[in-house]
Amino acid sequence: MNIIVDGRYQIIKRLGKGGFAHTYLAKNLTAPGAPPCVVKQLRPKVEHPRMLQLFNLEAATLNRFKHSQIPQMVECFEHQGDQFMVQDFVAGDDLSKEFTIGHQWSEAKVVRFLREMLQVLGYVHQQQAIHRDIKPANIIRRWDNGQLCLIDFGAVQDLDSDSLAPTIVVGTPGYHAPEQAEGNATFSSDIYALGMTAIQFLTGHYPLHLPKDEAQEVIWRDLTSISDRLAAILERMTRVDEICRYESTLAVLADLETLPLEAPDDRQMWSDRFLAAESSHQQLTSKIMAIAVLLGMGLFSTAGIVNRVQSVPVNVGGEIMR
Repeated sequence: MNIIVDGRYQIIKRLGKGGFAHTYLAKNLTAPGAPPCVVKQLRPKVEHPRMLQLFNLEAATLNRFKHSQIPQMVECFEHQGDQFMVQDFVAGDDLSKEFTIGHQWSEAKVVRFLREMLQVLGYVHQQQAIHRDIKPANIIRRWDNGQLCLIDFGAVQDLDSDSLAPTIVVGTPGYHAPEQAEGNATFSSDIYALGMTAIQFLTGHYPLHLPKDEAQEVIWRDLTSISDRLAAILERMTRVDEICRYESTLAVLADLETLPLEAPDDRQMWSDRFLAAESSHQQLTSKIMAIAVLLGMGLFSTAGIVNRVQSVPVNVGGEIMR
């Protein structure tokens, strides 16, 4: 692919194709060394009067965010009648790559995951924003330091703005909370989605495939072996009735503080982590060299680098579009 947008951004590879936008890996030809970046193009499958508003809202929200674990928005511009957004590129793999059906994360790993993501999500909420699409594919683990980054704010809701009507439903089935499916997302809706993501990693099953009881609560406890304390925290994070759910990320973090940093019987995890650290260092060196070579050639074919927009369902006329 050898397309140059607006004479400044050379498109290298398409990273994702969502319900209303395409995302590409590109080179910024105007910056020293032509560093990689992410270019997002508004291309809705079905025209909807709110699509451009969602696109502009994402740009405005990212523009005011200043957090090391959230990609920064570089600029927005129009080219040949199309709308584009440029964001920082995060070199890493999204967590959907770490998930395999039947494979279960340890309790200690999930606790560390929750503690880190709750801090990032807490920052988003402090900015009076609701992400509305928390899921493994929208969380990237950096190659260089293993840090988790939250991406894809295409479904974001800005509580300081009245630009979005409640009739627009966004999110991903299995992760979004019941009230969000009705167009009434709150901070606790993000907490619900993060809890369902943790349950997915603990059980080795996609949330959408888990059974439910008469009250529509997800049944998952018998699929994993974790402490009753962590189970109680996750159950409260994912209550169907938002009144029974945690209201803030700080409240969840406070309860997580009562859990040990490492599970006492998790020695194998420490061994695995040590081996993984050595392997990761070697892989990182190889990947960085490969990126430098490929970008210099104007090519890119490595499937492991992901910073893409996922499909965002949009309810239009009673039908959910992806």
